[in-house]
Amino acid sequence: CLSGNRLLFIFYMHKNWYRGKWRVSKEVAPMVVEMLNSLTKRGLEIKSEGEIYEFFSYHPVEHWEGEKNIIEHQIILFAALFPDAVINCEWEKIPDKNWQKAWYRYFKPQRITSRLVILPPWEKYQAKPNEITIRIKPGMVFGTGTHETTQLCLKKMLALYPKEKPQSLLDVGTGTGILAILGAKMGIKDIMAIDTDPVAIEAAKENVKLNNIRNIQILLRSLEKIEKSFDWVVANLETSLILSLANCLKSCTKKTLILSGILKGEVEVIKSVLDLPCREINSLKEWVCMLF
Repeated sequence: CLSGNRLLFIFYMHKNWYRGKWRVSKEVAPMVVEMLNSLTKRGLEIKSEGEIYEFFSYHPVEHWEGEKNIIEHQIILFAALFPDAVINCEWEKIPDKNWQKAWYRYFKPQRITSRLVILPPWEKYQAKPNEITIRIKPGMVFGTGTHETTQLCLKKMLALYPKEKPQSLLDVGTGTGILAILGAKMGIKDIMAIDTDPVAIEAAKENVKLNNIRNIQILLRSLEKIEKSFDWVVANLETSLILSLANCLKSCTKKTLILSGILKGEVEVIKSVLDLPCREINSLKEWVCMLF
């Protein structure tokens, strides 16, 4: 599903949109939702659940015709398999709006802890003594500090740093670079941030520069190609990625592995596959952060 800030974020990235207004029977709703999520990778805005699910899907104008054709073909297949089910969608074009200005109004300082505040570049803010501020430019990659998984990682890093004082950090799937930037601002000297998405690499470089950080090496590289190990390894990734990278995550970790992006129901499989002592689990809503 989409939270308010995520929905505004995707509008910010495109000017013109079509919206699908869906009414779907309970028995086929999971399949329709999975089909839409797999196709668009944007999530859905859920309005109500019950015998009839009501939700919205969003499609940039430049992708709409192609996506609409695929969706309508899939609906025909679903209707054939479930002839008594309700599967209705009404399409409408969303009026033009200056989504960038709307995002500017929405993205305000995020206080993560008493010591850490995440700010947009345009926000004026006077930091208090001993307060850490990180400026993150919203863009097409994950990690502005609003999502629970990012907050869990930030909080755990802040709490753990005074006890362990790591000298090196690897940020796997760095996105905006926010975790690597926090590492640098806490005092870690040797930092590497990697991602396989070129857009994420450019965003991370921009945010590192925005925060006047000079000791973060940002690389377009997969974890499998990292040959050194680090005191801390931090990975805020989907569980499927964590599982596929389990051996590499372990081999790169000297002391502490911090994992997030994990749902509460996925904790046991993470423990089983990693086969490491789990030191701590912290949760926020349905998400958890695991410390190994």
